[in-house]
Formats: sequence, C-alpha cells, structure tokens
Amino acid sequence: MKIIKTYSYALNEDSLEKDIEKFICDAKNGAYQFDYKYGQEGLKIIKAYFRMIEDEFKKQNYLAARACYKKLMFLLLQSEHNYFNYEDIVGKLNFEKFIADYFTCLIKLCSVEELFKEYIDYLKVKEGYGFESDKTIIEGLSDSDRERFISMVEKEAENVKEGDYGLYDLMYFLLELTKKRKDRAKYYSLCEKYKKLLGEEDLKEEFDSEE
Repeated sequence: MKIIKTYSYALNEDSLEKDIEKFICDAKNGAYQFDYKYGQEGLKIIKAYFRMIEDEFKKQNYLAARACYKKLMFLLLQSEHNYFNYEDIVGKLNFEKFIADYFTCLIKLCSVEELFKEYIDYLKVKEGYGFESDKTIIEGLSDSDRERFISMVEKEAENVKEGDYGLYDLMYFLLELTKKRKDRAKYYSLCEKYKKLLGEEDLKEEFDSEE
C-alpha cells in the first residue's frame, strides 16, 4: 500500500493575478532559493497556479488567463536569475501547452499589432528555449490578419542584428512558413538572406528533407 499525500491550495490575495504577483515578489526576494532541497514548495505552488490558470482558460476567461500566464511564464523563462535553483525548472512543466494557451488568449483578445508586440516580448525572454508559438498563431488568425502578422515579422527581421539571439526566431519563423507553403525559390532566397546571421550551411537541405 502506498501512502499518498494530497495538497490543497488557497489564494492569499483577492485574485489569482495578485497572488501570483506576491509569489513572484517573494521569489525575487529569495524565498524559494534551493527549492529542491526544501520539499519543492515553490515548484508545487507553481504547478497549482498553472492548474488554476488552465481552469480560467477553459472557462474562456481569456483576460485573466493571459495576464497570469505571462507573469508566471516570463518569470520562469528568463535566464538572468535562477530564483529556484533548479537546473531546468521549465522542463518540469508542460510549457508547450501553456504557450499555446497563452497565444490563444492573445489571438482572442488583441489586435494584430498588440499580438505582434507580445510575440516579440516572448521571443526576447525565452531566448534559450526552443518552444514554438508559430503554429498557434498561424492557425489561429484569420487569413487577412495572418498576412498582416507575417508582414510585421518580415519587417522586424530586417532589423535583427548579430547577437539578438532571441529575435533570430523571426527568421526561422519565415523559413518554416515558406517551407510549409512549399515555395522552394523563396525558401532558398531567405536562406541566402539570413545565412550570415544564422550561420547554418545546411538550411537549404532542410527543405528537401521534409518533402
């Protein structure tokens, strides 16, 4: 027989968003340093928060879910500080789903311009991770909004400088999109255009490998 411990969680603040803000403040002040050595309290709270946010998302409370997802995910994705001292706390969570839900909230709530701004903010903070949001965006937008978004990506990609590693994903976004559209000529053109920054000699070969 196994002894199973169960946990219940209650908010201390007036709302989930305020509770998460207090948690973030505590984390930045060192409350969860070396969390793995002390019962993983911080990780358990984070998982409970994400369950609560998912509940808001399922109830189509997109405004609340959007705000809470951004606060908590951006805390965990940033690499400047390790507030919990896990080697990879993000890897312990279902981030692919959280990111898809977050961008679904943005698509439901935002103009294309605001969505693009949030997308850029996300690329900058998740620099070291390979999570994709492109599929959610491309499939979630209307035809006209999709083309406007792609135009913004193309324009912003022109301004990416060497060392802006998070923003390299703008170029990969366009490469993947062109590959899916089976436009070989444009794909090869983009490979040539971006090869100085991306520095990948086999980009052209990737087009054929997926045909």
